[in-house]
Amino acid sequence: MPAQDLEAALTGARLVEEAGSLLTLGEEPGRMVAHAFERLSQLVPYDLATVLLREGDGLRVAYALGPLATPQLAETLIPVRGNLRLTQALKTGSQPATFEEDDPGEDTFQGLLEMPHGHSCLVAPLRSRGETFGLMTLDALVCRQYPASVLHHVGVFASLLALGLKQAEHLGRLAERERSLAEEVSYFREAQRQGVLQEPLQAESHAMRAILEQVGQVAATAATVLITGETGTGKEKVAQTLHHLSPRREKAFIKVNCSALPATLIESELFGHVKGAFSGAASARKGRFELADGGTLFLDEIGDLPLDLQPKLLRAIQEKEIDPLGSEKSRRVDVRLVAATHTDLRKAVAEGRFREDLFYRLSVFPIHLPPLRERPEDIAALAESFLVRFARENRRPPIALPPGLREQLEGYAWPGNVRELQNVLERAAILSAGRELRLPPGALPRRAERSGRPLAWEAQERDYLERLLRHTRGKISGADGAAALAELPASTLLSRLEKLGLRPKDFKGV
Repeated sequence: MPAQDLEAALTGARLVEEAGSLLTLGEEPGRMVAHAFERLSQLVPYDLATVLLREGDGLRVAYALGPLATPQLAETLIPVRGNLRLTQALKTGSQPATFEEDDPGEDTFQGLLEMPHGHSCLVAPLRSRGETFGLMTLDALVCRQYPASVLHHVGVFASLLALGLKQAEHLGRLAERERSLAEEVSYFREAQRQGVLQEPLQAESHAMRAILEQVGQVAATAATVLITGETGTGKEKVAQTLHHLSPRREKAFIKVNCSALPATLIESELFGHVKGAFSGAASARKGRFELADGGTLFLDEIGDLPLDLQPKLLRAIQEKEIDPLGSEKSRRVDVRLVAATHTDLRKAVAEGRFREDLFYRLSVFPIHLPPLRERPEDIAALAESFLVRFARENRRPPIALPPGLREQLEGYAWPGNVRELQNVLERAAILSAGRELRLPPGALPRRAERSGRPLAWEAQERDYLERLLRHTRGKISGADGAAALAELPASTLLSRLEKLGLRPKDFKGV
């Protein structure tokens, strides 16, 4: 090879290398393309350089640079059908080629730009994964013929340009996905915060007021909290309130139900795993500890945590480090831990089902929630709060809680606690046609009355009349009607039923 040709080839290789380095910087796509084409112009002088991307049956002008680049070119869609040269350039296996645009019908920018007769155009395909997704064009107002070495360098540049464009596309999608996820996280955190604000802990009873005071005291610290109480007493609500009142309120509140996960999965759920850590681990996954980093991790039903995982949890609490499955490196986490259980952990320790050192580490600040039957003063407030939420979520008018029904609710033992109260109220709200809540017949079994506190007079009367109507299937008059059995005039009985919100027709099919 002559020395002059060798020097030209080396210069071309250097310019393409410089341009290629610009295409992999990850900067904004427009700037990236402009800087790279600026280097390329030293090898292939052009009056117009474009990047054309496939869109349907045409090519969209994604980028246009050079003296001939005009605003009207931007985003213009150029038809491919009928243009033999564009069709040929888009075929799989095509190589960079120079054309003399002597046929106006073949001109890529016919009708968009006034190009002189005999100008030249160098076209190179843009490929990714074996598919041609666009073209790069370099137009010159004068006819130019390029040696094979230059066409080779242009082909290399086009390959790097395709790589850079696809990289920018993927980075853009990742950035958009990240923004979308951030918006979702922000939305759910705000919804969670609003849920706590709109439905705060009901503290009408002395016991709950004392608990709310405890929550306020410990929230500002990083101390581990253990919440105990029967199932359905609202332990998660207390944990959410604690998180909302803490300095970590802007970070994540992550919940794990230790009894709902199989023993084989719970370690991965808590601490995460690396790719290939076990069969089926096709990719790495963060555990709940990492997801809660900077925030609060709520471990519900901690008493059901497998014994062999308890030392690992203890280390995570004490050392603030976790070991993902399959990883040889520990990871630091900053997590505020709140645990809850309905079981007696002291008994579990005595029976060897729960580690004593973990029990003491969890119960730095214990909070015990009394059952609903021991705090009847909270029942009405809980019921009214639920009815407000039910009406709001179902776009219903406000539903009132009648005084007689309030006493009936307060006279029931609620073995399922707050959860049972909500279930009963939801069914009653669905069946109540008016703006006043009506309990369906048999909603509260009589056997579950709270021991030590007799029902109020009106509640006892309601209970008796419900059983009477159930016995007569809603029949009022006649020898076997409810009025005769109650030894009351039918008009008097109907008046009492109306006052208590009982309708005989509700009992006809009972």
